[in-house]
Amino acid sequence: MKPAFFSYRSNYSYERALRLQGLLSAENYSGLLAFESPETITLGADSCGVEDIAVSKNFIEDRGIQILKTDRSGGALYHGPGQIIGFPILKLSDLEGIDLLRRFTDEMLMGLAHALAVLGVRSVQTKANESSLWTARGKLATLAITVKDGYVFHGFSINVTRASSSGFGLISAERASWTSLEQEGVRVENNRDLITKILPYLTILGGDKILETSKTERYEHSYTNLVSTVSRSQMAIDHFRSNIESFGKRE
Repeated sequence: MKPAFFSYRSNYSYERALRLQGLLSAENYSGLLAFESPETITLGADSCGVEDIAVSKNFIEDRGIQILKTDRSGGALYHGPGQIIGFPILKLSDLEGIDLLRRFTDEMLMGLAHALAVLGVRSVQTKANESSLWTARGKLATLAITVKDGYVFHGFSINVTRASSSGFGLISAERASWTSLEQEGVRVENNRDLITKILPYLTILGGDKILETSKTERYEHSYTNLVSTVSRSQMAIDHFRSNIESFGKRE
């Protein structure tokens, strides 16, 4: 049985979380890394690059927003305070079935929808050809991933506060209306409790078992040793170096 990992981290950069997701996958963990990121715009495989950003370079720099080009599916997405991001730690071949990517996507969205409905969101639904969750007010959550060497990278995001949903106004290509748990009338005291309530519904990850068996405290204590020995996990290093770059570093 694979060792379980579950952790929530506040003010944790998207770039750093992606690196940790790769390390955990390469070290044969399973579970979920959840975090709240500083303001970041990620540009997916279908993005037009910086042309998708609706504001000037000076605005981005003055506000300290990081722009990352990634290999995940989809276009440009906003991440920031008031939004919770979840990175699954999963190897697709550990699942059963034929179209494992479709199964993962469908069951992850189904689990998120179930959890949000239990929390009090009304009429959560999906749309054809979109890996996202909607209400009558707009898009509430999205799932955007890639698979490399059989491992899932990136993950889902859920808008918790009104401020997080308004951040999508920075993206010119985003024409959808966005909503948040706050706008849907769901009161969230803190994101750690929120993701702890959601995880059991993510059956594709074995969420209930992850909660029961995760040794996060022990893992955090040995994290330095994991990083020092990660040279044997070349897959994680190669993925991080080749598939994400900061536009700021290129200019």
